[in-house]
Amino acid sequence: MSRKFLVTIILILFLLPFVSWYYLQSGLNWRKQAQEIMSGTEPFPVGEYMMADGRKLTPDSLDNHVTLVCFLPCGSPGTEQLAVIEALYDQFKDTNKAAYILLDSCQASSDLPAGKTHKSWFVIPCKDTMDICTSLKLNWARDKPFALVDRKGVIRSYYGIATADEKRTLVEHMSLLLPRERQEEVELKRGEKK
Repeated sequence: MSRKFLVTIILILFLLPFVSWYYLQSGLNWRKQAQEIMSGTEPFPVGEYMMADGRKLTPDSLDNHVTLVCFLPCGSPGTEQLAVIEALYDQFKDTNKAAYILLDSCQASSDLPAGKTHKSWFVIPCKDTMDICTSLKLNWARDKPFALVDRKGVIRSYYGIATADEKRTLVEHMSLLLPRERQEEVELKRGEKK
């Protein structure tokens, strides 16, 4: 046997399977860590809520969607929170599986620039009587402006955006929760069925 043949056999039989196993194992570990972080069990308040534009937000509007919830900041609407929401919208708009609920506790929606709201953005003014805002504020993490709600209506985790790592974590977790398109079943055709 030549030396090249022996090296090739060793690479194919030992090194390639080990590298593949390591790659798959590291992906599995990353996914497990993400699931540990997204271990929240608090239900998102269900009901019909009047939005700033006069339409009603119903539970059907959020069916089969991953929802990012954010309290709009008081003061200037050009804050980092809106920039992050806009970037996430641009990244996930083609999926049509992400929704964005902006809770307006300071009536900042009137200050939103024209064209800054999109089809899947729901701006809800928080008046004193809106139980969605008061019930969410009870358990909301103070230093984290975003909450991620899965397709079943469970708040999975709260996210900060102070660093690039926190933003990346939010994007990664949102993409993990997005519903996947079901692929058609593969049918094996034999003989005359071809």
